[in-house]
Amino acid sequence: MISRILLSGLLVSVVLGFGLQAQQATTPTMLGTPPPTLVAPGGQVTVDLRTFLGVPGVTGQVVQFDTVRGTFNAELLANDAPRTVANFLNYVNRGAYTNSIFHRSVRNFVIQGGGFAVSGSTVNTIPTDAPIALENKVSNLRGTMAMARTNDLNSATSQWFVNTGNNSGQLDTTNGGYTVFARVLGNGMTVADSIAALPIFDASAILNSAFNELPLLGLPANPANLVVVRSVRPVPIYPATNGEAAVVTFSATNQNSIVAAGSVSGSALTITGGVAGTATVRARATDSNGSAAEVVFNVTVAVAAPVITAQPLNLIAATGRMMVLNVAASGPNLTYQWKRIPAVPIPGATGPQLIVNPVTASDAGTYYCTVSNSAGEVDSAGAIVAVRANGTNRLSSLSVRANLDATQVLTVGFSTTAAKNLLVRAVGPKLVDFGVANFNPDPRLEIFDGAQRPTANNDNWAPTLGPVFQSYGAFGFDANSRDAALVTRSDGAATAEIKSSGNGIVLVEVYEEVAATPATLNGVATLHRVGTGGGILIAGFAVTGDVAKTLLIRGVGPKLATFGVGDRLTDPKIEVRTVGDLMLAANDDWSPSVAAATPGLGFAFDLGSKDAALLVTLPPGAYTAQLSGADGGTGNGLIEIYEVP
Repeated sequence: MISRILLSGLLVSVVLGFGLQAQQATTPTMLGTPPPTLVAPGGQVTVDLRTFLGVPGVTGQVVQFDTVRGTFNAELLANDAPRTVANFLNYVNRGAYTNSIFHRSVRNFVIQGGGFAVSGSTVNTIPTDAPIALENKVSNLRGTMAMARTNDLNSATSQWFVNTGNNSGQLDTTNGGYTVFARVLGNGMTVADSIAALPIFDASAILNSAFNELPLLGLPANPANLVVVRSVRPVPIYPATNGEAAVVTFSATNQNSIVAAGSVSGSALTITGGVAGTATVRARATDSNGSAAEVVFNVTVAVAAPVITAQPLNLIAATGRMMVLNVAASGPNLTYQWKRIPAVPIPGATGPQLIVNPVTASDAGTYYCTVSNSAGEVDSAGAIVAVRANGTNRLSSLSVRANLDATQVLTVGFSTTAAKNLLVRAVGPKLVDFGVANFNPDPRLEIFDGAQRPTANNDNWAPTLGPVFQSYGAFGFDANSRDAALVTRSDGAATAEIKSSGNGIVLVEVYEEVAATPATLNGVATLHRVGTGGGILIAGFAVTGDVAKTLLIRGVGPKLATFGVGDRLTDPKIEVRTVGDLMLAANDDWSPSVAAATPGLGFAFDLGSKDAALLVTLPPGAYTAQLSGADGGTGNGLIEIYEVP
């Protein structure tokens, strides 16, 4: 059955003071000029094109109308008509407007749709939801979209119309006005105008009186000549991937691709260097109606001189132990030469790490590294090394931060060199005090010994542990919180498993008593899924004592295949940072020299694999080791921290 929806109240009146909105240009616009781009031969630079090209002023959800006369986009005005926008999206999201038709057209006034859909040779009424209340706030200017209704102010359901003329005088106040809920973007009104220009036929004798102003592509009045809306769907303003429907799509053209070539993926432009020289890459933003803007990237392809990104650390080393100095630098084809002041090259020290093992009193001095390539060289800052006999150091606490959902188990392994009481905690709700809003609401903790036998468990911590936290140097919990904690006796390897019925960030901590002697906590390992951004895997640790401590830190991905782990991190990267987020050392692909210096620590990597490993000697302080995908990838990864004897 076809029901009639009336658009009534066409008296002309102008009421001063009604809030008419000025229409901003919503076509692609250049937002800024790209700076000169330097890229190395074979190197790449990736740029977010949304920095330089965009659609200013468009901040709301956009829906795209694909019609037989072309495509146009409309921004929904949720701040002005929240109930109407929600109602409209309900119809959109269930596909109610798929193969719907424009059933009414009045020249220089409106084109109207949303009431009927065609299926084969049949025109059917679109099933409607409950009517919504009037939200008459925005003026019915040309290019706006509003809801059709009957004489009842609060009767709008599925039907909408596009104002093809300036109807503010007719539709803003007459009979209570009509709710504007969207505006057509860019040059999309050319599509609406082409529909409005079609011949109009009185098909009321065939259908009913709702079709007495029916636009048709031609005669006869059959389904093939109806003005069909193929689909209405929400779209982003900018695409995340190629081929994704969006308001704007990006493309690139190259002036001299032998020197530099630009390619686009979604909203990202990647410029790849070729041979040395200069070139231009033009990036273009084009909307659904063909309006476009472009910017030019002036590219120079040349070898970039090295830049130091992490300096070697001053430290106090203990005699008889290993000392490692690290430097990190950016730039292609880097070579390294460690030197000792006054400018004495150290034989064989030609990598980003200087390993001294064992340290003797004569190793005290100032060390630096010269990093070079064909474009130049740069010296690191000098690292002052003092040497002390019989110094002490220890790992006083270990922690792991990860995103845990209800389908996962977070597994944290730790080890001691002798039997010792340890405080183990799974922190969720308390993290809000440290600025973590998406904390896990209720972590549960279970401990297993080296034979995988359960030894202890806790869901919600006991208040009697409050004084114990202080003796271990741990921060307190709020009374009756759902954080978990227990004290367990560990002798060798042990494992903590953390589960939860909720989702969010959890922090797992292992503490040795502050006054405990001798120190026995000597390593931690965690296998978990590694994401991006806040979803990377982070292990924290603290070094205490009067001399620096050397650690082996590894990030495992490809090697996990040996142990049957699927969905692995393909190219893990390890970074060691201070708690203030200053990077101290990093490694992408491991070096055999690290394995040679630490025999017996960890299982062997396959030669040439993309697993990561680094040695680092750290002065007393608090640090994090962060595991991520060097290529931005995600997957299961293992982070390991070993004390080097």
